[in-house]
Amino acid sequence: MEKEFLATGGELLVDDTFIICRFPSPRLVLSTSLYNGGYLMADNVFNHRLNFFVASEQALPGGCMESYLALAAEKCGLNPKTATGLLTSARMHCRGYSKLSYRELTVEVIATAGVEQNAARAGDPALYWEEAGSYRSVGGTINVLALTNSKLPHGTMAKALISITEAKTALLQELAVVSPVTLKPATGTGTDGVIIVSNPDASFCCTDAGTQSKLGEMFCLAAKSAIKQALYKECNIGDALEEQGGTC
Repeated sequence: MEKEFLATGGELLVDDTFIICRFPSPRLVLSTSLYNGGYLMADNVFNHRLNFFVASEQALPGGCMESYLALAAEKCGLNPKTATGLLTSARMHCRGYSKLSYRELTVEVIATAGVEQNAARAGDPALYWEEAGSYRSVGGTINVLALTNSKLPHGTMAKALISITEAKTALLQELAVVSPVTLKPATGTGTDGVIIVSNPDASFCCTDAGTQSKLGEMFCLAAKSAIKQALYKECNIGDALEEQGGTC
C-alpha cells in the first residue's frame, strides 16, 4: 500500500481496493455506513472498492453489505469492531484530496466519485424496493471521508454531515450534473456515503459546523474540491483539476 501522513493525525494507506485512514489513538466518528454506522470510537475508517459484479446484496461474500465490509476490513488487517467503511465501484487512484487550515484548525477530505449512471435528485421516483436483500445494482457513488483535528460534539458532527451534503449538491449543480430520470439538477447519487472524523483528545473544540461557521466553510470548500477532483478523474466531468493543499 502507498502510505502518506494525514495532516489531522495518522496515516493514509491506499491500494487498488482500499483507502484507509489509520489513527494513532481512537477517533470519534459519525458514519452513514451499515457497517458500524452511527457514532463509533474508531481506530480506522476506510473506503473500499467493490471490483466485481453482484446481482443482489445476498450475493456478496458474507451475505449482506454489513458482513461483507466486516470481512473486507478483517482481511485488510483491521479490527472489525473498531472500524467503519464505505463501499463504492469508483477507482481508488481517481480519488480527490483537499486540506485547509485556519489558525489551529485543520480539515482534510478524501473523496471518490461516480455519477454517470446513478446521479439522482432528491425526490426522484425510487429505483428499488428493498426486500430480502434484493436491490438494483447501478454504478455511481460519491463517498467522502472528512477529517478534522478538532474535538467535535455529537450534534456538531451531525451538522457537519449536513454542510458537506449541501456542498456536494452545490458542486453537482455548478457542474450541471443532472438526474437521468428527470433531467433536473442532481443532488447526489442514490448510494452516497459520508464519514466524519474528529479528535476527542484535541485541546480545542468546535461547536458549530453550519455553513456560516468557519469549520463549516472549511468542510464545504474541502469537500467541493475533493469531489470535483474525483469526478474529473473518474468521469471526466469538469475542467482542469482544482488542487488545495496538495494531494495524497
